[in-house]
Amino acid sequence: MASDPSELPLESWLDTALAGAQLEEVFDDDGTFAGWWAEHPDFPGASASGATRDEAGQRLRDVLAGWVTLGQELGHPIPSIRKGEIATPA
Repeated sequence: MASDPSELPLESWLDTALAGAQLEEVFDDDGTFAGWWAEHPDFPGASASGATRDEAGQRLRDVLAGWVTLGQELGHPIPSIRKGEIATPA
């Protein structure tokens, strides 16, 4: 079932969008653990880092919340979510 973001509370939209996020450990050149990197392939440029996996995920959530809010203010279409996938409008 497709959900229009205007019909879906922001928190639910973010939960669904974050299901497609990619989180990975980051290491310095010397192999020392440096933290976590989070990004979403359907939102180019939307990324975040954190000391823990949860922190990186929460920061990405904040980035996506800002992305949605700014998009709405600018009148841009917000992608619909279908079964955890982001469907970008043509």
